[in-house]
Parts: sequence; C-alpha cells; structure tokens
Amino acid sequence: MSTNPSAARDAAETAQKRAQAEQFSFDVDAPGLLEVTNEIHETPTDHQYTVSIDNVTGKTPD
Repeated sequence: MSTNPSAARDAAETAQKRAQAEQFSFDVDAPGLLEVTNEIHETPTDHQYTVSIDNVTGKTPD
C-alpha cells in the first residue's frame, strides 16, 4: 500500500485552514455542560449546541 505525502499534506492544510476560520464561543451552563456556538454564521444561535462532558478520570470532584 502506498501513500501520497502530497495528498496528506493538502488534507492537513485544509483542516488547519478550516480550524482557523471557524470561530467558536464556549459557555459553561453547569458542571459538565458546555454551550458551544459557531460564531462565524450570520445567525450564530442557529449553530449552537449543548455538549455534555462525562467524568472520564474516575475521580470525584471536590
């Protein structure tokens, strides 16, 4: 199986450009709940998501 280094480099550059163009804001709604908004859109509230984060450490919060 051969790989094309040029294609891999192009994909990495595309991903980097997209990451730089996207403008996200984050708000902590409650412990473990984040509201993520993609601010680049004309109506950012139409591109707003609530994300939950589980305690993956196994440690009990103080």
